[in-house]
Amino acid sequence: MPTDTHVRHAVVMGAGMAGLAAARVLADSFEAVTVIERDTLPSASAPRAGVPQGHHVHGLLALGAEVFEGYFPGLRAELEQAGAPVWDWGEGLCAVLPNGIPPSTPMGMPIQTFSRPLLEHVLRQRVTALGPVTLRDGLTVTGLRTAAPGKVTGVRVRDGDGEDEIAADLVVDASGRSSHLPQWLAALGLPHPRTTTVDAHEPPDRHRPP
Repeated sequence: MPTDTHVRHAVVMGAGMAGLAAARVLADSFEAVTVIERDTLPSASAPRAGVPQGHHVHGLLALGAEVFEGYFPGLRAELEQAGAPVWDWGEGLCAVLPNGIPPSTPMGMPIQTFSRPLLEHVLRQRVTALGPVTLRDGLTVTGLRTAAPGKVTGVRVRDGDGEDEIAADLVVDASGRSSHLPQWLAALGLPHPRTTTVDAHEPPDRHRPP
């Protein structure tokens, strides 16, 4: 990452949790940060098409909350004011385990639960309030902008008005499972990114017919 912030531009593909967090970090080192989002983002806390888990209950565990609080001071209090409760993990969680229901035991480990749209909405407001950051929604990244073989200099984008290019010193892919980056890199003759698979070793569904 460049240390000289003058005339330095970073582009982040995706305005989900990863993209917003990346933009927050990059805003400390770049003069301009452009976040590009394919969805048309709601002006309030509401689900969007690009987040299939958006209707599920979400939460911040203790360490995650500390990390976010470091980058967004007062985040936990702001979420709580919006209706997101903070409670003790051991005291408030009700779990059914193979040996029964464990007793309620305070652990001193705070957790906060909320909807995914609420967290995204609050973080979008925080990130877009940063001077270097511009968020452009309704814009689809169609490929990488290059100046020479293997040298990425930005992205190509498309919206309802046509196609365009955005120059950048750094491109961050935070588009998640819909990412086309491996194919774009292969088209440039670059190696395919190494992948890591985390297998939860889930047992087969007993209720599913063979």
